[in-house]
Amino acid sequence: MLNPRKTPTLPAIGGLTLIYFVAGYFSLKLAVVNPSASPVWPPAGIALAALLVFGYRVWPAIFVGAFLFNVATAGNFLTSLGIAGGNTLEALCGALLVNRFAGGTQVFERPQNVFKFALATLISTTVSPSLGITSLALGGFARWENFWQISLTWWLGDTSGELVVAPLLLLWSIPATQRKWNRAQALEVSFLLLLLVVLAEIVFGGSFQISARNYPISFLCGPIVIWTAFRFTPRETATGVFVLSSIAIWGTLNGFGPFATQPENQSLLMLQAWTAALTITAMAIAAAIAERNRAQAAIEQQKETVEAANKTKDNFLAMLSHELRTPLTPVIAALDALEAETSPTELAKCSLSMIRRNVELESQLIDDLLDLTRIAKDKLQLRFGSIDANEIVANVVEICRAEAQERRLNLHVNLRAGAHHVLADSAKFQQIIWNLVKNSIKFTGENGDITISTTNPEPGTLLITVRDTGIGIEREIMNRIFDPFEQGERTFQRRYGGLGLGLAISKSLTQAHGGTLTAQSDGRDRGSTFILTMKTVSPPTRVVKFTAPVPDTRPLRILLVDDHVDTCTALERLLVRRGHLVAAAHNVRSAMEAAARSPFDLLISDIALPDGTGIELMSYLRAMSHIPGIAISGFGMNGDIEKSFEAGFAEHLVKPVKMENLEAAIDRVMTGSPN
Repeated sequence: MLNPRKTPTLPAIGGLTLIYFVAGYFSLKLAVVNPSASPVWPPAGIALAALLVFGYRVWPAIFVGAFLFNVATAGNFLTSLGIAGGNTLEALCGALLVNRFAGGTQVFERPQNVFKFALATLISTTVSPSLGITSLALGGFARWENFWQISLTWWLGDTSGELVVAPLLLLWSIPATQRKWNRAQALEVSFLLLLLVVLAEIVFGGSFQISARNYPISFLCGPIVIWTAFRFTPRETATGVFVLSSIAIWGTLNGFGPFATQPENQSLLMLQAWTAALTITAMAIAAAIAERNRAQAAIEQQKETVEAANKTKDNFLAMLSHELRTPLTPVIAALDALEAETSPTELAKCSLSMIRRNVELESQLIDDLLDLTRIAKDKLQLRFGSIDANEIVANVVEICRAEAQERRLNLHVNLRAGAHHVLADSAKFQQIIWNLVKNSIKFTGENGDITISTTNPEPGTLLITVRDTGIGIEREIMNRIFDPFEQGERTFQRRYGGLGLGLAISKSLTQAHGGTLTAQSDGRDRGSTFILTMKTVSPPTRVVKFTAPVPDTRPLRILLVDDHVDTCTALERLLVRRGHLVAAAHNVRSAMEAAARSPFDLLISDIALPDGTGIELMSYLRAMSHIPGIAISGFGMNGDIEKSFEAGFAEHLVKPVKMENLEAAIDRVMTGSPN
């Protein structure tokens, strides 16, 4: 659609002059109180819409058109000049006010602008009556004593013309307001228009006895106009109001409808006042609904953007996890090989211990990031069962004891709780305790004390308390101590390192278990206390199973597939050292070729491979034989693990893979034991 503001000026002025002249000439046919004052004045709306659409440059068309139809109907040359000047100035003032205060051509996009438009119309339409009637009175074509009566007719005619006609022309001229209907909407618009015409005919048309008797039933038309405002845009609403106004004016002129009870001029004035009020109400509602729809569309778009960003973030974290985990696997495997040496020196032992500790720390940081993502997306899967909390605490203490001794810390354990079984996921519950103890070890200086205790303050309640004599928590930090990435002051972040996720994950895991986790501290260097509260349950019933002795492990023919050469080499050496026959491959194609040449007892494969995936490889091999498989991958999200199981893998180990975990997985797979 062409931009109206780019239309050549002279053709625009010529066309507007003709339209304005014709509309004004026929509108003056309805003038009663004075030949120059009509209660129905569409030219005012035409002039205002033209200036808003084409710009102020077309004002000569209004002046010329007004002058011509006034000279042709009433008054003389001078009075026609005065009236033409008033009409032109009125349109310019109205356009200026709308452009300045009501949003210009976007006036009907917001409800507040609709009211500003109405106010601008009420103000600007006082210009033409003032100048026009003064010109007529001075020229002897109007009596001064009739000034206010003529002014009211003139003003209300101009006002209703701008309120009814200007929105219609403006909204059908601006490309931004155009809207395509689907079939259902087109049918609904047609139905509403037909219903509006029928009701207008009933109220104003005279075809029915009720309108011929002038019953006050104009309110019947309101719900249809409001329905249109709620269901569609201001453009359809303005169109409906114009159709209704046209039928109402025709009926009132013929003596039908609720307003045709007075002399013709008064009847039309009352009708125009009713139409103006209905127009303002309906257009404001339509603008409000349109604004709400735009806001909803913007929210939906933002939602899609956020979801796309979240998906991108998840993919990035998964890829980052894979890329960070993969190089750690050969390091862990090399450590296993070096620690298996018969007589390592003391320095070598310390160095190997330091390397393993830092590699495991790196792996834990990756796990924390992924756990935080799972918790935030509510995708954390928990397997609840009755577990011994005292046993979990004791296990965590033993795991952390070596690190505590290395930092010269005193660990005190006081497991006094008599009822110490809780309903929890064993691994995640241990992670909560581990995070709390590791946090105390991290922030407690040499020769400090850490006390881990369990108590039953009341029946059915278990309290697990981790108290330390470390750096403490300041009052302003306390409220956000469980926020992700919170580590207090920057000096603490630089000094102690880490991501600040341990406490946040512990808090979320505790809530997922139905418990509470709180922190207490008297301030800087006064130590801190973390209290985990859980509901106790009855201990599980012990079942004694008699199992046959596990047969000696026989050498296995293993197909090992991993595109990371160092990982593949390190794992191959460890598996060969344990007596297995290993064929190594670095992509799907070479693995398939190896499987075609000779049978294998077990597949150990990475998921991400250069020319395909381990899932595709597993599916191919399962079609040839019933070979079991173990997936090893840096992708450790729940969805990744589920895909591995669906493809036929019996185990999914997340890198870095420790040899003892791999050996345990091999034993489970080959003996058919559940994971």
